[in-house]
Amino acid sequence: MLYRQFKRMLGLLIIVSAAIGLSGEARAHSTGESYVYLNVTETSLSGRFEIPFQELDKAISLDVDGNGTISKDEFDSNAQQVYEYLQPRLVFYDGDVAHPVEVTGHQFFDGAGFDIFVQVQFDVPSLNRPPETLEADYRFLFDGVDRNHRGLLLIESNTRAGIVENEAQHSLIFGEERRRQSFNVDGVSSWVIFGRFVGEGIYHIVPIGYDHILFLLSLLLASVMVVRSGKWTPAPSFREPFWFVVKVVTLFTVAHTITLTLAALGIVRLPVMLVEAVIALSIAIAAFNNLYPFIANKTWSIVFILGLFHGFGFANVLDPLGAQGHSLLAALSGFNIGVEIGQLIVVMAAFPLLYLIRRLPVYKPVVLQAGSVAMIAVAGLWFVERTFDVMGPIHEPIKSALGL
Repeated sequence: MLYRQFKRMLGLLIIVSAAIGLSGEARAHSTGESYVYLNVTETSLSGRFEIPFQELDKAISLDVDGNGTISKDEFDSNAQQVYEYLQPRLVFYDGDVAHPVEVTGHQFFDGAGFDIFVQVQFDVPSLNRPPETLEADYRFLFDGVDRNHRGLLLIESNTRAGIVENEAQHSLIFGEERRRQSFNVDGVSSWVIFGRFVGEGIYHIVPIGYDHILFLLSLLLASVMVVRSGKWTPAPSFREPFWFVVKVVTLFTVAHTITLTLAALGIVRLPVMLVEAVIALSIAIAAFNNLYPFIANKTWSIVFILGLFHGFGFANVLDPLGAQGHSLLAALSGFNIGVEIGQLIVVMAAFPLLYLIRRLPVYKPVVLQAGSVAMIAVAGLWFVERTFDVMGPIHEPIKSALGL
């Protein structure tokens, strides 16, 4: 009875979510990221930084009055300091010759309701005839401030290559270990895009996919146990838990691939806040089942349904990376493969260990039950944060604890 009620409620949630999603789009930018847009002509290279206030505040204290929010006036009062910080953190290279940027001004725009962005314009005065290939050295927040920050470089326009109003397809993704990279000013091949998105898919599971990892771990904790008379007991052999994991991972993969593809193609889109809240809820559901196995024999349908929402979550990540036009197939395929590789890394690291220790007296009370209670607590905090748009009270402590 409890399972049937839960299933009906979850089905209703999906229907309502889909209806909302058909009229609401995910945001075009994500937190934890900054953007560099370039405009190329036969005789010049110019562009702009596009950065959320919250990201800039990590490097420069912009919240002058200490009220927890940053206003445009507060930015204006610190604009020169921002210019001086940004200018040396983007340098272009033509061979061994450095071409620094020169900041020329700024303006603002609302980042789809979740933050205000500043657009800081720049010129590259020493590049009067941009070559076909350049190197970019980008160091915003990569000097020990935020090792998980990423910068995206996009060719917004190139008059000689016929690129106009390209505000999606990226050319480079910068990270702490990828600060200096080369790129083709006139475009990027599909194979290069595929390879980069494989890396992005892995990256969004290991190391930063906390919620997806917790969901997988909540399922893996119980995978080495079986229900006997309504209680968890250690699985008698390797075969049963192994095939359980294979089926769960396969169903989860099929489910999130469906919705990731639908969202990437623009067929169905759900509000970001809703998707992230349901993902947090999915962790709590799976972990609660470890305490009271009310869906132990109905795991397949629940994993599939919840996997659909995880797919929308991956789509929210993929969207700002620029998977559009001719690059969509390569990006989508690469990202999916990368996600699966990341999932396999988690499963291969956790499942053998859990199987080996499943018979220990501490497994059920400590690993399974106490571990699940901890997951429910984290998922509950995430759910509140995402539902009420509370700024990261739980993410930063977890990152610090993991050394991220």
